[in-house]
Amino acid sequence: MLLPMGSIYDLLEQYPDEKACERYFIEKRWPNGVYCPKSDCESSDVYDCHSARRLKMWKCRKCQHKFTVTSGTVMAGTKLPLRKWMIAYHEMGSAKKGISSRHLARKLSIGLRPAWHLGHRIRATMADDSQLFSGTVESDEAYLGGRRRRHGRGYRGNKVAVQTIIKRGQATTRRDRDLARGHEYSKAQTVVLNPTDSVDGRTVGAKLRKHTIPNKTVLMTDESPIYDAVGDVFREHHTVTHKAQQYVKQEDDGHLAHTNTAEGYFGNFKRQVDGTHHHISKRHAQRYAEEHDHKYNHRNKDDTAIAEAAIANMEGKRVKLFKSKASGGDSLLPYAHDEHPDHGTARGAHAAPRRAIRAKRTKRR
Repeated sequence: MLLPMGSIYDLLEQYPDEKACERYFIEKRWPNGVYCPKSDCESSDVYDCHSARRLKMWKCRKCQHKFTVTSGTVMAGTKLPLRKWMIAYHEMGSAKKGISSRHLARKLSIGLRPAWHLGHRIRATMADDSQLFSGTVESDEAYLGGRRRRHGRGYRGNKVAVQTIIKRGQATTRRDRDLARGHEYSKAQTVVLNPTDSVDGRTVGAKLRKHTIPNKTVLMTDESPIYDAVGDVFREHHTVTHKAQQYVKQEDDGHLAHTNTAEGYFGNFKRQVDGTHHHISKRHAQRYAEEHDHKYNHRNKDDTAIAEAAIANMEGKRVKLFKSKASGGDSLLPYAHDEHPDHGTARGAHAAPRRAIRAKRTKRR
C-alpha cells in the first residue's frame, strides 16, 4: 500500500521508478478498480493487454477500447516520465505563492516550453467552476497588471479585471484554526472578466448569480455603484464606504459588513503574480486565478492533500499546446503547429511564414 507523500525526499524514496509512479496514479484515478474511461461505456470488465509499451494497457471487453492510466486525462499523450509529473504536482501543490515555469524547468531538467505547458496542464486540474455559495458572501474586483510609462494610475489598457466571490467562513486566519475545527473555512471563486466586457453591474451580477443562490445569500460589497442594482436580487445587501475610511460596519441585524476577506485574497494573489511570475498574460490569467483558488480553498490541508486533490480532478482536462485544426478544444497557443504566430506587432503581422522564407532562399541558390 502506498503511503501519502511528504517532503520531496520522502517522495523520491517512496516512488523510485516509473512503475511505482504508475501504480500511484492508477490508485488515485481508480480507487475502486479500473474501468473503461469512455463516458458512454464505463465498464469494469477490462483486462490487461500485456503490452510492451511504456505504460500498462488495458482493453475493455464491452467496447474494445484500449487505454492506459493517462488516457482521457490531462496527461494524455505526454512524453514526460510519470515521475516528473509526480514531482511537478508536489512542487506546485506545496508552493504557496506559485512556481514559475523557469523554476519548474530547472527542477525537472526539462525545457522552458515543456515546463510552461506542464504547469498549465496541472493548473487545469485545479479548476472548479461549479461552486455555488450561500450565506454571507463578499464580492470585490481588482485589476492585474503593472504600470505603464507616461500613463497615470487610472490607465487600464494593459490590465485585466478580476472579480472574486468569497463565501465567508467561521475562520479566515491562522489564529482561528483552533476554533475552526469542525467549522467551515471561507471559500473563493475568482473570475477573470473578458477584456471586451465592461466592468459594470450586468457583467459582475451575472457572475454573482452563477456562483451564488441569491435568495439564500447576504451580499457584502464596497460602495461601488455597479452593485446598486445587483444587490436587489439578494436576500440582503450591505456595503461599506472605503472612501470615507470605513472598512467594517456593524449592522442593526447583527451582520458585520466588510470586504476584508476579499481584500486579503487579492493581496495574496497579487503577491503571487508580482513576486513569482512578474507578468501574466490576459489569455492565461484565469488559469493562475484557478490555481490560487485551489490552494486558498484547501489551505487548511497539508501539501500532500492539495496535490492529491488536483490529481483526483485530472480526468477530462485535456490542454494542448498548439491549437488543433480538426477537433478544436482548449489550447495554450492560439495557432496551429504549422502556422506562423501573429504577435500583434508590425513585424508579426506582415512577416511571411518560415517555410515560405526557406523556400525563397533555396530558390535563389
